[in-house]
Amino acid sequence: MGHYEGSIALAGQPEMRAALDIRHPSPGHYEAELTVPTATALNFVADTILFSNNQLRLTRPGRAGQVLTLTQEGDFWRGSLALDSAKAEAILLKRGAPTPSTYRVEEVAQTEGSAWLFSPSDTGTPGAAIVLLPDAAAAPAAALWADALAREGIIVLVLPAADSATAATETPRLQASLRLLHSTPGTDTASIGAWASGVRAVVLAQVLAASSDGPRLAFFMAQNAEFSPADRAIFRELKRRKLPLLGLYSGATSARQATALRNALGGSRGATVRTYRAAGPDLLVPGGPSPRFGAGLPGEVVEWLRGATTK
Repeated sequence: MGHYEGSIALAGQPEMRAALDIRHPSPGHYEAELTVPTATALNFVADTILFSNNQLRLTRPGRAGQVLTLTQEGDFWRGSLALDSAKAEAILLKRGAPTPSTYRVEEVAQTEGSAWLFSPSDTGTPGAAIVLLPDAAAAPAAALWADALAREGIIVLVLPAADSATAATETPRLQASLRLLHSTPGTDTASIGAWASGVRAVVLAQVLAASSDGPRLAFFMAQNAEFSPADRAIFRELKRRKLPLLGLYSGATSARQATALRNALGGSRGATVRTYRAAGPDLLVPGGPSPRFGAGLPGEVVEWLRGATTK
């Protein structure tokens, strides 16, 4: 256990301050948290750590290609952080006792793949919770968004990515997720919503609009939902039910898609449509399109969410 401070650097990039906290929250269980203040997209909490022959291995939840591997040399840890196609060298020196945890992450078994539950450590004040349903395009960033939101006190359940969806498959997934979040300590059960991407966003809108007896959400975020003219009635129905709605669009056709959703909603006071700059393959590289998430997409979501859940 301990709090370690030092530096981390990608080839050709300046060194950045970094910290690693290794904690022993319960008998037989260890967790670790990496923080890089100037490149917050690198931050993550690892629920399971592997330690053998003075080597520590931490895998980022939901991103199997991102692994921090360190070797202990006295009071130092020395090694590298693999970032899918890049690698950052790290050296960390023990500075004292570990700092308190920001949030905890837990793997949740699914029939297809694994879900990940990100829940803030402080459960004294109930807060909002989100079911995150990414498509394949959004999947690489989903764990990063969950990290950023959990640090803001928001509980996030990240479901396995899917590029195909129907009401028959998404309804039971959403219902099971809502049951899990209702029983998660720290959840404000009146402030549970969903964030869905791509085709899943359109299908989930259909599920929510189909029946008043279906899953109940406090808010809904639709990311890059390219809907047909026939689907506009679905979003109008959500507007009629006064469900707080945030539309998020990026990419070459974002302006057209955002305009179509704004037109469908007719300037509803309960709905917001925004375009954002999408991060590319260099998502985790400092100096890339979105190395600091505080002012990026999760920051916009937090801003909107706090307004939507306090009305």
